[in-house]
Amino acid sequence: MKKLFTISSIFMLLLFSQNTTAQEKQTIKSFTFKSDKSKKNVEEKTTIYEGNVMMKDENISFENAEKVIYDPENGTYTIYHPKNFKILAAKSVHKTGKREDSHVIIYNYKEESVTF
Repeated sequence: MKKLFTISSIFMLLLFSQNTTAQEKQTIKSFTFKSDKSKKNVEEKTTIYEGNVMMKDENISFENAEKVIYDPENGTYTIYHPKNFKILAAKSVHKTGKREDSHVIIYNYKEESVTF
């Protein structure tokens, strides 16, 4: 009985030590962003970037957009007239079907979704 208790104790000790010393895999997200000028709207809590706006992250990339409005509360980037827009990865892609918004793309980085 004592031998069974000792073996069980050693097994449990090894099991718990493996879980406590295991390292969690950390992912480092790359993010590149630039624009000619930026303006912060304090009332709406948004930032407006204008002129040759370029962005690249793990989900999307584009260059030479006329304007991008960043809304951190909703987790969105509203992108106006981007060039070379690419979806690298997304959980969902939606199309609104409205012709007047044909050059506006909304990227939600919290939900990893893109809306045209």
